[in-house]
Amino acid sequence: MSVVAPRASSLSASEPLTTQAAEGRTVASALLGELTLAHDQLITFPEGLHGFPAEREFALVAAARDGFWWLQSTAEQGLTFLLMDPFRAQEGYEVDLGPGDEAFLQITTPDDALVLTVVTLPASATGTATTNLRGPIVFNLARRRARQIVRADERYGLQVAVTL
Repeated sequence: MSVVAPRASSLSASEPLTTQAAEGRTVASALLGELTLAHDQLITFPEGLHGFPAEREFALVAAARDGFWWLQSTAEQGLTFLLMDPFRAQEGYEVDLGPGDEAFLQITTPDDALVLTVVTLPASATGTATTNLRGPIVFNLARRRARQIVRADERYGLQVAVTL
C-alpha cells in the first residue's frame, strides 16, 4: 500500500489529537515541561524506535507550529523528538508499506496511516534543520500503534533541509 496523501497536515497544531474524552495522565518532559495527556495521545511502539529499542510508549503532542509534533517518551523525560509532516519537505513524497508493515500496524486503508519524519535541529543558530525521509514513522492513531520504517529508497535523503 502506498501512502501519498498528506494526512499529517490535516491535523493542525491548534487542534488537539484527542478525539474522545479520557482521563488525563501526567508525563514529565525535560523539554516540554509537565504534560497532561489524554489516553489517545499515547502511542505504543512495540519494537521501540531505532536506537531506542527499550522505549515503547510515547506521547504525540501537537507543536505550536502547524505540521510539527513532539514525540515524548513517557518513561524517559529527556527523550523528545521533533516530528514533521514529510509531505511539506518534499513534493511527491510517498511511503510504500509492505504487507508486513500493514499487518503490524493494523492498517487497512491509506487513511489509517499518519506519516511523520524526525527532524534534526542544527547545532548552531546558523545551521540548517534536516529531516530523514528514508526513516519515516508510520502511525495508526486509531490503534495507537507506530513503527519506524527504514527504507533503502534512494529517492529520499537522510538529511533533507527543512524550514522551521
